[in-house]
Amino acid sequence: IEDLLFLIADQLNRGGMCIVEDRRRTALAKLNLRAGKKAMSEATFLRSASYFEAGIGMLCGDHWEEYYDLSLRLHSLFAEVQYCNGCFEIVGEITTIVLNHAKTLEDKLPIYNTLLRSLGSQQKVQSAVEIGISVLQKFGFKFPSPNNSDAVANLLRTKAILEKMTESEFLSIRKMEDSEKESAMSILVITAFYTFFVKQEYIPILLTLALQLTLQYGVCDESCIALADCSLTLLLQFKDFNGSKRMADLAMILLLKLDAKKCIARVFVSLYGGVFAMSNHPKRSLKPLLKGYQEGMFHGDIGHAFINVNAFLLWCFISGENLVVLEKDIKLYRNRMTEYKQTSSFEFSAFIKEAVFKLVHFSGHQTSEAGVLADQKVRVQLRMRENHFVYACYSYIFLGVVEYIFGNYDLAADMFQKKKDLEKRTSKESGYEGLATFYECLTCVAMARKLEKDKWVSQAGTAKSKLDEIAKYGEINYEHRCLLVQAEMFDVEGRSEDASNTYDLAIAAAERNGYFNEQAIANERAGDFYYRNDNNKYCHYYGTAHDLYYQWGAFGKVEHLYKSTPF
Repeated sequence: IEDLLFLIADQLNRGGMCIVEDRRRTALAKLNLRAGKKAMSEATFLRSASYFEAGIGMLCGDHWEEYYDLSLRLHSLFAEVQYCNGCFEIVGEITTIVLNHAKTLEDKLPIYNTLLRSLGSQQKVQSAVEIGISVLQKFGFKFPSPNNSDAVANLLRTKAILEKMTESEFLSIRKMEDSEKESAMSILVITAFYTFFVKQEYIPILLTLALQLTLQYGVCDESCIALADCSLTLLLQFKDFNGSKRMADLAMILLLKLDAKKCIARVFVSLYGGVFAMSNHPKRSLKPLLKGYQEGMFHGDIGHAFINVNAFLLWCFISGENLVVLEKDIKLYRNRMTEYKQTSSFEFSAFIKEAVFKLVHFSGHQTSEAGVLADQKVRVQLRMRENHFVYACYSYIFLGVVEYIFGNYDLAADMFQKKKDLEKRTSKESGYEGLATFYECLTCVAMARKLEKDKWVSQAGTAKSKLDEIAKYGEINYEHRCLLVQAEMFDVEGRSEDASNTYDLAIAAAERNGYFNEQAIANERAGDFYYRNDNNKYCHYYGTAHDLYYQWGAFGKVEHLYKSTPF
């Protein structure tokens, strides 16, 4: 019957309206449940939704009393696949029905899980976090004040326990058998993820709970996610690279042991968007992030599938992948985001879309460019009004990077200052700190050549110290960046011979490390240096910069280089 399940269900559903006997209608509802689950396993979510909906339609009037388990399963799974299909209004309607009829908290958890993911996909992250915390409180979990220093201390103590374990000791942790605790873990990790975007002060509390449940009751699939998110937290909030790397390694070990394919999207975005991309060249994160996307789509984790895509697009941009190809990928994936109604991911991808568009299509007409910039600022203000701290910071970073590349140093400085002000005001830090710090250093040096030299040199020195610290954990990503910043500072300090030598070292390091986009920038800065010093070498460096920008696909920047330099 399994091979013919879809055919049988389809045929019986066509005549379903003619079935009046409750026993037979219930039997057909059960058959639709089987067919829907089979379709889910094949990632055909539209088809599975049709079976679950047909099954619900076969239930008798008092089905919540007579056939409680069947009703609960059909409604909960119907909501889940409609989340996958982007039908969030239906998810809301089914959620209300289930919460009104489900008898226990454990019975409500699958629908809560679907609801949280649905809210997150619609940019309603604040609501998702609040509901998630409310559900966890119903489990009996206590939430201390989020600003309590004990919350951080507890996370670091729990991390230390895991950090000291050998691989064999870690793998010997038993499997979690308490179904209630496993259900709580699913709510914990989804809520914890959304706190990266709002209410970051709750991250240590939620992750500590998840890791302590793992140590006390055993490992489950969600333990992989908790370890991965702990890795990301240690990297971003505590600058603990070694701790972050250890938690990442444990997450991957456990993922392999449990064969937890449904968690790949969640785990990979935290690790290959985090510590693995910092310690290795970002290009090495591209294939895993695409795998995270594919596995997420297959297993119905649509929201995190597209978060993997955004990390993929960002690393493509940062690592110097061809911008013309990248622009096509952005269009493709944004169309898919629209198809699946993934508003959060669609909005997030706007930063990279705008950056790539300007680098490829810069017209040279300041009026049109001013219009684009104004539109981008409106986007930033909108994100801030919607309380999306991370979105606003990333907007500032990527606007700052692009404005620096085009020589709009005042605008770049303004963007990086706004990012720092926002972080200071909210006591939070965004990601991509190495990238932001590198371009902030370069911007400060450029500003020092224009006005208030002492002020900007001081700021550049502070930023460079931060960059040097970050560089300790990823030489391949930061060697050329530190050298270029040093060359620029030598120039401002009047140490021309040191500057000349260091520009060449930066260019060679960028080429060696596979960053020809930043190799282009280093050549352009060297060209500027020699032009200021009336040395004809500038022609060689500007020419090389032109070729590298062209190779990158930054045709707008190529045109800008022609118009703004004597090359």
